[in-house]
Amino acid sequence: MKINEIAEKNYLWVEKMGWHNKTTLEALALVASEVGEAINECRHEKPSDAFGEELADIILRVLDISHWQGIDIENEILKKMSKNEIRGTRGRLK
Repeated sequence: MKINEIAEKNYLWVEKMGWHNKTTLEALALVASEVGEAINECRHEKPSDAFGEELADIILRVLDISHWQGIDIENEILKKMSKNEIRGTRGRLK
């Protein structure tokens, strides 16, 4: 399944649950809360077994926003990767 297909499937599930009752800013705040949960799973020497699930939560929330806003996230990711490749390290240490 391609990224945009996952985004659409997830969006439809979130819609069915009745959770599309927030602004874009509120939806982004929920992404931040998921990042916080992922951080909590990394408090020890090694990330916990739940770390992968928290990363998935972050991605699903971002995909939901992208589909909702009509953004072709797969294309945006590929464009950004190309842009990063052209930029190289831009003064950052390797």
